[in-house]
Amino acid sequence: MYTVTVKIEGMDRRRRNTGLVHAILGFFLLIKSFDLYHYLESRSLVPTLPFLLVGAMSLYYAFFRSRFDPSAKHNAALRLLQSITFFSFGFLMLRIGKSIDYISLFIWAFLTLLLFFSEKRIFKDTIITLAENGVRIPGSYRDHLVPWPALESVVVRHDFITLFHKGKKYLQYQVLQDLSELELVKMNAFCKEQIERQPSLADKEGATESEANR
Repeated sequence: MYTVTVKIEGMDRRRRNTGLVHAILGFFLLIKSFDLYHYLESRSLVPTLPFLLVGAMSLYYAFFRSRFDPSAKHNAALRLLQSITFFSFGFLMLRIGKSIDYISLFIWAFLTLLLFFSEKRIFKDTIITLAENGVRIPGSYRDHLVPWPALESVVVRHDFITLFHKGKKYLQYQVLQDLSELELVKMNAFCKEQIERQPSLADKEGATESEANR
């Protein structure tokens, strides 16, 4: 089994967009905090302070994360905090607010919870694994396995790794780690061996049809 650290555009784009999502959530929390202030008969800012604080933290993280947290190691903790805040805010508005208020808060609570789980993956190294059962490609929620019978060839170079599918389709990923010539030779030989030793998809389908006709 071999591994190669690569750049995957979809996940890279999602990393860049996390700041924008933090900013949207921060502004939304601030707006809903002022709505809560108007709903309260006491007109006190004290009950709104936790929500204002999380909103301000979200905005600060959105605009300055690249300075104090470039590896985004605090991103998951803030997402979880946002989810808990939205759930708490939703239950509070359930008693004193309108339906649109708590419904929107509960929706954001579930969305931030989903982001909490998915973003934990996108901020990890994106590693393609060359294994005996196929090529495993990381995704936002789970890995995708491309079986060897579906591939015509795999070419590993210093700059790119290319997966040529049957039917003239291919996937290409930029390599982010330094690979030695020996590693390249071993990886390419491994891929070639796995492809040659596996029956093709057409052979498998033909064997299945033959068994069905018996």
